[in-house]
Amino acid sequence: MKFSEYVRDKWFAISAGFLTCFLAAQFLWIMGTDKLVIAVVAVLYFLGLFCTACYDCFRKKQYYDHLESTWQELEEKSYLSEIIEEPDFYDGRLLYRIIKKNGKYLNDVIADQQLEMMEYKNYVQTWAHEIKTPIAVEHLIIDNHRGPLTSSLEEEVEKIESYVEQMLYYTKSGSLESDYIIQPASLKHMVMEVIRKNTKMMVAAGILPRLENLDHEILTDTKWMVFILGQIVTNAVKYSDSSKKSCIFFRAEETAGDMVEFTVEDNGIGIPACDLSRVFQKGFTGENGRVVQKSTGMGLYLCKKLCDKMDIPLAIRSKQGEGTKLIFQLKKSFSIPE
Repeated sequence: MKFSEYVRDKWFAISAGFLTCFLAAQFLWIMGTDKLVIAVVAVLYFLGLFCTACYDCFRKKQYYDHLESTWQELEEKSYLSEIIEEPDFYDGRLLYRIIKKNGKYLNDVIADQQLEMMEYKNYVQTWAHEIKTPIAVEHLIIDNHRGPLTSSLEEEVEKIESYVEQMLYYTKSGSLESDYIIQPASLKHMVMEVIRKNTKMMVAAGILPRLENLDHEILTDTKWMVFILGQIVTNAVKYSDSSKKSCIFFRAEETAGDMVEFTVEDNGIGIPACDLSRVFQKGFTGENGRVVQKSTGMGLYLCKKLCDKMDIPLAIRSKQGEGTKLIFQLKKSFSIPE
């Protein structure tokens, strides 16, 4: 708070003070009071008014500036009501009581919401695990009754399994720290695992995988990285271009700083330039989402979120009509501090 702001806020009281002083001086003049006395009284009056304003401004400025800086420094803003001190001026004490009451109300609401979200999250995770049993039974029935009809049914079951897996990973993404282990892993083995799991989908879409220079050992969590790559392959199938021979390329190259640049590139329909900056946002489907009705806007969002959690930089490049490229910067070995 600045003194000029304080003066603007108190303009009516200051104007009233000047008017009162002027009327008092006129009264003393009419009563025949000496001019020097009138001048001394006016000076003393304005001096008192000025000192009162400075004192009031100083203590309020000190309190409100401290309140603002405390709020800015807080990571959890709802804790403000718990750490502020009660001021020694009336309007400040009134604000203090309101903040206290509002803070208690907000913390109660947040606690209720957190409890509700935790219960919902636990329910979703339990459901996702429970649904795996009937899915496994369906796979068993299909394996024992092979035919054209069950082959088609198997594709749909695999889609259900994929969506259930995506939902489970999404519910766990907020607490990933307790569920992943960074360790050396073969990049080629992970890519082959992703291809194996998505073979039927890729064959059905006529997409051929191309592997180049993948004999690298990188640091990651295998389970999470396989999931991320699976989401990218699913997108490549979903947004493939039926007018040309579709391929998906897996390439790796060593770079400076003991890193491996790993790229996954397709030659599908690509992403419009106007959508490219938003593809990692949750639920964003863009122009392609209007063409492909199966789009959920969750695949790339989860890829980016999980990569950020594992400290793996992820970038995307794309040109409409030519394809899309995802670029990972993977650590080849642990960094040793100098």
